[in-house]
Amino acid sequence: MTTGIQLHDIALVPERTLGSPAHGGLLHGRLTFGWDLLPADHEGAPADWLAHVRATPEREFRRLLLVCSFRPETPQARGAFRHASLALALTTPDPARRPVARLIEPGERTRPVAGPGTGLSFTVATGLVDLGVERQPGEGPGREEWIVRGHGASQPDPQWEFRRLRRLPLVGDHPVAALVELVPGLVNTAEVLVAAELEHRSWGIRRYRARLGPTSRGITLSTGDRQPQPPGDAD
Repeated sequence: MTTGIQLHDIALVPERTLGSPAHGGLLHGRLTFGWDLLPADHEGAPADWLAHVRATPEREFRRLLLVCSFRPETPQARGAFRHASLALALTTPDPARRPVARLIEPGERTRPVAGPGTGLSFTVATGLVDLGVERQPGEGPGREEWIVRGHGASQPDPQWEFRRLRRLPLVGDHPVAALVELVPGLVNTAEVLVAAELEHRSWGIRRYRARLGPTSRGITLSTGDRQPQPPGDAD
């Protein structure tokens, strides 16, 4: 797949809750985000997406790619990612006519979980974490658990959840995508919301919202003239 997604550092803003530390400020360097907008028939699109587009030639689609990249804690920004979510609100100026995410990817992304007599091996390269399972000879297939789960196919408000597993931290690049069916003749926009939970040794679990820049918070999918908008900076 040929695409040029540029990731930009996103500040995490803590939500004030009862008992949260008053001095807790923004977290920097823990989350990066980027996106790209492609034609529906762009190279590398899943075969079922291409089949769907070709079966409905009278409709207009865009392929929206998004990447959340979670970084390990640092002395300046402590806390381990426990759970995160990426949500889209697809809109037009007419509230009664909204784009829909006909197909989303992934519906579910899983990783094997070690059972009795198994061990785990980790490989980290270019920000991506790959988990391998080492089994004893003769053992059957292991159990799988989800690390990314998508919701809202054929809806105007798709969402993806990201979570850590017991022996697999929530770090690295996590790409997701939506095949968006546009409303013809209108400006189509994707409003983006990213939230996360981090677990701190002294504070416990704390919730944050990402402070996205204008071109990432509101992505123009179509201006009504069938021309996709090029991606811009997050700030």
